[in-house]
Amino acid sequence: MTFKLPSLPSARAAHHELADFAELVCWEQGEVSERQVIAYLGQIDDNEYNEGCDDDEDEAGEYLPEVMNEIERRSEACRGGYPFRLSSTGTVLFYKDELDESIESLVYRYLLLSTRLDMQKDKIHAGIDGTELLEHLSAHVLQQYLGSRSRSMVFGTAIASTFPKRISNLCQNVGEGINFRPLDQNATVTANDDKLDAVAWVPFTDCDPGKLVVFAQCKTGTNWQSMTTQLQPTDFIKRWMLNPYLVDPIRALFISEAINRARWGEFCTSAGLLFDRCRIVDYCEGFDMAEIKDWVTAAHAQVQMVSQTKN
Repeated sequence: MTFKLPSLPSARAAHHELADFAELVCWEQGEVSERQVIAYLGQIDDNEYNEGCDDDEDEAGEYLPEVMNEIERRSEACRGGYPFRLSSTGTVLFYKDELDESIESLVYRYLLLSTRLDMQKDKIHAGIDGTELLEHLSAHVLQQYLGSRSRSMVFGTAIASTFPKRISNLCQNVGEGINFRPLDQNATVTANDDKLDAVAWVPFTDCDPGKLVVFAQCKTGTNWQSMTTQLQPTDFIKRWMLNPYLVDPIRALFISEAINRARWGEFCTSAGLLFDRCRIVDYCEGFDMAEIKDWVTAAHAQVQMVSQTKN
């Protein structure tokens, strides 16, 4: 089971989980070493850092290289927006506090916290819903990814409107589907967002149907692997729109987690266009930082308080 704050990961957690843990400790302290991570996990004590402890040093040498390799991969994937820096030896991680006010650093730290907090019980901070933040962020990132002429909108629960009205608004904005029309017209409509959270498209000047459209689902936390096939755009359109799209939309999944790259192919195959933490940071430039900064500040202060209480 993946770890959730304020708990620690298990000593044999996956390397991408331990990379998250190292980042959290580094953010708190300003830096963290391989040995400190091992000590936090209770594998070796401070009094074991003595000359002649070959077994402990061998374990330290074998246990964390994959974690540090994952951290180095993240640093490269974030295109300058990674808020941490590895030492030249690759054994100490430093927090780059000079990036505190950059949108890339804020987005990374938001995604880190929204992965490791329990986002069912602990998503509201500074009066802001952290799950809804991801919907707005994902719409922005999709538009950035598709290019300067693309458009995007939030469809999910972050928009305060009825489901039929949101469907009609989506049809009008994208220029496809015409209007809301439930497939089972005599049934009561109980859908909230039907797994659709954000939409992006690339319009043509002629305004005719038949264009590139992306339907996206968003998931904070770590409980997303069983949900990668939930959103099916063509089925969604059949259920809720009067006309089909001339070109089937692409589906995308946005997740706050920096996932295990050993299973990347499997996840992409089932999820479609996959944006994990680093890919989101890669295209977050220009996102409005006001709410995300307030959420990160308040959530991090609570994590600090819990940590101090437990000490």
